[in-house]
Formats: sequence, structure tokens, C-alpha cells
Amino acid sequence: MNPIEILEKKQLSPKTAAVYQSVIRRLQKLNYKFPLKQPERVKTIQAFFTTHEFKPGTRLDMLNVVIVLRTIEDLPVTQLKILRGELQKERVEANVDKMKAVGDSLPTLEQFKADLQKSYDAGEYKRYIVNYLFMNYGVRNMDVDVTIAKTADDSKNILILKGKKVTYIRNLYKTVKKHGAKTVTIDDPQFITAVKKLGEGPLFTTGQLANGLRKLYLAKMNEAKIFKMLIDEAYDRKDTAEINRLGESRGTSIATIKKFYDVNAEEEVIREI
Repeated sequence: MNPIEILEKKQLSPKTAAVYQSVIRRLQKLNYKFPLKQPERVKTIQAFFTTHEFKPGTRLDMLNVVIVLRTIEDLPVTQLKILRGELQKERVEANVDKMKAVGDSLPTLEQFKADLQKSYDAGEYKRYIVNYLFMNYGVRNMDVDVTIAKTADDSKNILILKGKKVTYIRNLYKTVKKHGAKTVTIDDPQFITAVKKLGEGPLFTTGQLANGLRKLYLAKMNEAKIFKMLIDEAYDRKDTAEINRLGESRGTSIATIKKFYDVNAEEEVIREI
């Protein structure tokens, strides 16, 4: 049976099904023969991965699809799951090496703050607001797609200006289903002034976010690099509480931070408290 037909036997979300189908088609183009009989063919799979020199993450995605297909067909997957564990460890190690390299190229937090101040002094208030939110709350791109308003709106990310405070409400962010809407109160005078200067309305028009942000990043840093910089800075100070604060603010687990954002990875500073 065709692997995609097997996949259709299982109820999957449209997004998950699309990802699996994409991996299956890629493997089919490489003339890969899916092990859909009793033997697990672990050595054959390993040889295939070696021949094509796939990255650890790609190997893991491909193996996951094989495991899913075999599970649907009630075929054994014990040895394949052991291989998956080995690949998961390999991917983490590869990410640590990559993050160390990234860490060496990142500016310090103090350098970033200096650039942030320059943007404020130059009257670049949109740039200031966006990078202020990145720096203080470790948020993602979609989190800074905000509207300045006088009242709350559950369908948007909002900055509510009232007196000498701004309330930052995130109703739309990556892990909102797990963590719920997040609200913080900002009383930084410069931030409040920047919000007042821009006035009511959205920071980005519809469909403009990605292109708009590219023009606003400081020091050629995207949001992921900024978050890595923040984690690296806290790690150097051995500030486990700050790492936990950033994880909670971003809506990211400590386990995820440890795997993908620890640019040092030398000791147990990144842990839940």
C-alpha cells in the first residue's frame, strides 16, 4: 500500500498530515523503500541516512514518519524507537554546537541596550517599542504585532496607554492555547513616551509584519537571536531565576530553552525552579 494511503487511516490534524506527507514525498523521490513488513530494517535505514548525509533534524523527521506508518500497520517499532532516541540526542548535541557558534557572534546585552537607546534618541519609536518588547519579555515576532489602543480587545495584541502606565496584553502568540493570554504592566517613562508619540493604531498593517520587522531589528538581530542573547547573558550570571522568567514570559518550557537556546551548555544553570 502507498505510504500516504496508510497515513490516511489515522486521524491527524491537517497541519501534521501535511508535514508527514511532505516527508513521505521527499523519501519517495529518493526511491526510499519504506519498511512496511515485519522486519524493522534499522541497519538499512541507517545506511540510507548515511548515504544521503541528512542533517540530524531531517533524519529524525524521516524516522518519525517510518515509525508512524509502522505503528498504524501494527508492525514492531522497538528498535526504531531506540534509534530515534539516539538521533534525538545527536540533534541536541548538534544544536548545542550551533548555539555555541551563535553565542560567539551575538552582541552583549549592554551593546543591545545602547543601540535601543539610540533608536529612541533618533525618534525611531516603532523600532524602539518592538525591540524593547523583544529585549524585556523574550517574545516572538507575532507577539510584537500590537495595536496601541485605549481599551482591551481579545482578538489582538494590545498596548493600552493609561496615565503613566502601559498594559501589554498578548492574546495572540505561539503557545496561547497552553498558557492563556499574558498581561504585563510597563511603567518605563521612555517606553510610555514612545507609545504616546506613535499614537493609537496598529504598529503593522495587515500582511506587513515579516517585511516590516526586517527593517526594525537592531544590530541585525532577529527575535530568536535576541532571545538567545538574553539566555546567554542570564547563563553567564548563573541567573536561573531570570531564565525561568524569560521562559514563562515567552511561553517556552525550560526543556525547550535547554535544547535550543543554551549557547553555553556547560552546567546546570538552565533548570526549572
